[in-house]
Amino acid sequence: MLSLFIELLQTHKHMNTLSLTQNNNTSLNQQQQLLVNLAMKQAFHVMQLPLLELSEWLKSEIESNPVLDIDLSQEPFKRSLEEPTPSRHTHRNKSQENLAKKQKEHQESLLTASISLYEHLMNQAPLILEERGDLNLAELIIGHLNEKGFLDTPLQEVSPSTPLEKLQKILETIQTFDPPGIGAKNLQECLLLQLKLKGKETSQAALVVAEHFEDLLHNRLPLISQKLHIPIQQLVQIVEKEISPLDLNPGFLFSSYPAAVIIPDIILLSIEDKWEIQVNTSFLPKFQVAPIYLQSLKDHCLENEEYYYLRRQIAGGRWLKRIVHKRNHTLSEIGALLLKKQRGFFNSETGTLVPLTMKEAAEELGLNESTVARAVANKYLACPLGMFSLKAFFKQGMQKRNGEKISNRSLRQMLANTIEQEDKSNPLSDKQLATHFRKLGVPCARRTIAKYRSSLKISPACKRKRWG
Repeated sequence: MLSLFIELLQTHKHMNTLSLTQNNNTSLNQQQQLLVNLAMKQAFHVMQLPLLELSEWLKSEIESNPVLDIDLSQEPFKRSLEEPTPSRHTHRNKSQENLAKKQKEHQESLLTASISLYEHLMNQAPLILEERGDLNLAELIIGHLNEKGFLDTPLQEVSPSTPLEKLQKILETIQTFDPPGIGAKNLQECLLLQLKLKGKETSQAALVVAEHFEDLLHNRLPLISQKLHIPIQQLVQIVEKEISPLDLNPGFLFSSYPAAVIIPDIILLSIEDKWEIQVNTSFLPKFQVAPIYLQSLKDHCLENEEYYYLRRQIAGGRWLKRIVHKRNHTLSEIGALLLKKQRGFFNSETGTLVPLTMKEAAEELGLNESTVARAVANKYLACPLGMFSLKAFFKQGMQKRNGEKISNRSLRQMLANTIEQEDKSNPLSDKQLATHFRKLGVPCARRTIAKYRSSLKISPACKRKRWG
């Protein structure tokens, strides 16, 4: 990889030839080593960058090197919406134009913001509150609601100079707005507000939420049944039909988190039962050394300082092209390895991943483990099954008693399937699940089951139990 910097090193050496001494030699060697280190750091940086970040970085590097030009004859480079260049035209066939049009529409759709919770509530306020002062107080209260739609700030702190009774009256008005449950101080009040709006403020469901909320959260239905003196089957019906359908986070519908655009760096295509591996370079600018500068070197018409400056810039441009090519080649090799090792996964939706570590991949590809780690960092693979993080394919696993390896991802899926199929009236504890997996030949401790269950956001057995 360092061969392209020989010109840079030779250029630096020629410019110092006339005044070399022993001390100067030491200084030159240090400068050369620094140059090599900087070059390697740049190569590592390029290896680690995902596609869109690499595209922006390359544009910046090309702009800073006066001898480099964007190669407009290369169609794969797609200009961004923010940098239109109508004066430059390249030939496109109809299918390419349609693809570009769809891509533009997709990007524009990502910029379309949906209405916020604040805007939604403020649109309703003037329909009910007529006084300007009341509207101003409503705006203050609405502005203090969190993303769930709850008011977690003490009401008096919203407007210290306003009587608490006045603020409470405005808040109660806001609590009648859509979506139901808005403006509550906590989950319990949120559920009670929704039941009230349904005309069920005196129902048994409201009684359960108001007086037995902690027991409800911990699925202690037999205890609630005993306290309320109602049959367990009746209580189960109340919970399932009247409480469970209520919205726990009424403000989430209006959350305006920016959509993350994920562009795959590797694409696996299955065409007529044959797999094709593509490294996505569609957003990368294609560049070249402008011919006029190459000709200037050949003509020997430059002063020494200009000549060596030009050589440095050309060598830098060639190095830039080489490290980008090296990145793409490494990604292609990794894609081929994943297709080889995980073919069972890619060929079927029910396929499982084979345990594969980055160290094993590095050894098979003849690369350093750190190179593989950089190459897969923050990058994605697209295949007929969907979009996956490259890191998802490099997981530790367990070995069954029969010697077969099973990945942690596959183990999590097995755990989820087992819990889904369990008897909900008698759900399996973590200890029972561990015993179940050991019978299947997978040595699994209870704490491992608990860790995987937690990562899947599955409640413990006591909260999964269904009564009645």
